[in-house]
Amino acid sequence: MTQIFNTLFLIATIISAIGIIYIIYSRSIAEISRKLFVLTLLLVIGYLISHFVHFIIMPSEDVTILDQSCHSFLLLIILVLTFFSYYFHSSKDMSFPLKLFLIVPSAALILLLWSGYLVESSHVHTKKLEAHYSPYYAGYLVWYVLLLSLSIYFLVKKAIISKSNQIRKQIFTVLIGLIITNLTAFVFGLYLPWILGFYYLVEISPLAFFIGVILTTAIAISRFDLFPTAISKIQSFSLNKKIIFSAVIVVPVIILLIQIPLGRILFDIQTGEQWEHYFFISLFGGIIVSTAMAFMITKLIANPLNKLIEKTTEIRRGNYGTVVDIYSNDELGKLAATFNEMSKTLIIDSVELELKQNRIEMLLNAFEKSNAAICVLNLSGKIIELNTEFSNILKISKANLYNSIIFKIIEPATNLKELTEVLQKFNGKNKLEEEISIQFDEEIKNYLITMSPFYIDEAKPAGYLLIAIDTTDLKKLESQLAHSEKLAALGKMAAILTHEIKTPLTSIKMNSDMLAESLVLNEDDASSMNIIKKEINRLNNLVKEVLLFAKQMNLNKEQFDIKELIEEIIGNYKAKFADKNFKVIYDGKSAEIYADKEKLHQVFLNLIQNSYESVEENGELKIDSVVDKSKDGRILFKLMDNGLGIPEDMKKKIFEPFYTTKSSGTGLGLAVARKIIELHNGTIELVSSRKGETIFQIELLIKNNDNGKNTSN
Repeated sequence: MTQIFNTLFLIATIISAIGIIYIIYSRSIAEISRKLFVLTLLLVIGYLISHFVHFIIMPSEDVTILDQSCHSFLLLIILVLTFFSYYFHSSKDMSFPLKLFLIVPSAALILLLWSGYLVESSHVHTKKLEAHYSPYYAGYLVWYVLLLSLSIYFLVKKAIISKSNQIRKQIFTVLIGLIITNLTAFVFGLYLPWILGFYYLVEISPLAFFIGVILTTAIAISRFDLFPTAISKIQSFSLNKKIIFSAVIVVPVIILLIQIPLGRILFDIQTGEQWEHYFFISLFGGIIVSTAMAFMITKLIANPLNKLIEKTTEIRRGNYGTVVDIYSNDELGKLAATFNEMSKTLIIDSVELELKQNRIEMLLNAFEKSNAAICVLNLSGKIIELNTEFSNILKISKANLYNSIIFKIIEPATNLKELTEVLQKFNGKNKLEEEISIQFDEEIKNYLITMSPFYIDEAKPAGYLLIAIDTTDLKKLESQLAHSEKLAALGKMAAILTHEIKTPLTSIKMNSDMLAESLVLNEDDASSMNIIKKEINRLNNLVKEVLLFAKQMNLNKEQFDIKELIEEIIGNYKAKFADKNFKVIYDGKSAEIYADKEKLHQVFLNLIQNSYESVEENGELKIDSVVDKSKDGRILFKLMDNGLGIPEDMKKKIFEPFYTTKSSGTGLGLAVARKIIELHNGTIELVSSRKGETIFQIELLIKNNDNGKNTSN
């Protein structure tokens, strides 16, 4: 049996030595210190096992193997700690000569130890410890002290150089632990047994060493974050695992620290059989006690905590109002009661939060879908929120506008000059309202700008609210309403005037005709009479047009081919157009529409005559018609001539009644044409006009939208 354990301890020593060499020659310097510390703990455990095996299992009083293995483990421990002291918080690798200087003498001493050249024999008797060492043993002690001194030197040097208080505290903790553990090993392993004669205390010397390592490591980890990776792994354990882990560590330590000395002192245990019997009783009792303690701790602490964790998980999943059934007057009971109160509060708060969230979503949706352009600014003028309409005005995406200073965005834009001026007028206190216009690509839009502060509390404003309402259509409606009122008043007045003029005009015409027939006139008088009749006829036609414009029109709709209507007009006036060699070209296709044929005849005839009068010799008018597929049931007419064009200052007035540039015109042709088109729910507009090109566009419904009934307007 002795030879077996001798071989096992020798193999453990060889493996440890190989482990040291492998670690210090590894490529990853960052991991060396951690691996060395783990190896130190394993060697300390091996140190403990060597004592345990001898005193518990080996029946002999010969402790030579114990002495050899303990000396080997101690030498390996101090060697590993020397390397650890060098690599701890160091990115620099140890030089090859220094590695050889540390490894070669240590390997030689271990070889001498196991060869019997240092420890010749060791025996334990009832009253004393008897050991025989060779003269070379002093070399072992000197080398041990040298390694210890080197370790202290490396640590002190690092502490002086380091600029980090945290690292200095870690280094001093390791340094104190190194001194304490070696001091306890000296006291319990050498001073008390050999010098004072308390030889039985040699049995707990490795345990004192182990406790010193554990305590200093625990302090360094808990207070100074020595090994953050290791502590994070331990913290990830469940409470049950931590309890079992503690029991596994504490029970053997208690047995070795208390039971073995008590066995020596109180029960005078000396033989191997007595030690076996005593050990197994202690082990069995320790297992029962530790199991009972673990069960009680788990029952009293871990299980209630697990319940709390389960209920917390349920609340995290949204099951508010969940309660935990832990009834006790201790801290866990108070924690459970607080948890239940919190759960009840959560369900109330969650309902209120959901209502508020729904309201916020509704407001945000209304904010985004609003036709008004809205922008929220902080006190520095930075954009913190805006809707799509506002980004459309600035022609910049919302993502690029967030957290931008609004003045830096709008000041460089020439079309936003009026908006910049309005914002500069705002004093940050009083509400400001201004009307502005903004030029876009091909249109000008009108906006009502409102700028006002908003408050979260009444003390001071939290920011500013900028709202821009598009009033372009409203302006158009106001203009149309004013125009309609003007036309109505004008029509009423025209109707009265024409009524008053028509009767005497008819009388004048009748009498002039009678005079022309009854009187014999000379050539001059006959010419004058013809002029009178001509002017009377012109005035009579004017009265008819005024009456037509002023009175309410009735549409007599029917189904007809618009192409045939336009070609009929062209054919009827072909002879008239020939005197200027004026050509009218119609490229449209046949299209059946439902409309008032006579009134559309009047519209197209008016436009064709206007083109004829505006062009010079060899003039031309092109008429195209296409069905607009994007607007179901509508047809578009485009009339383009190569005449003189319409002056820029007259373009906006051509559809106004009584406005004309012709000496013989009434100014009602286009006004009546627009009225007729609008009665058909269509549009007529001047698209463009310049010398050599004038384009009018008419849009009409094709389908019957009033079930075949005549519409009166």
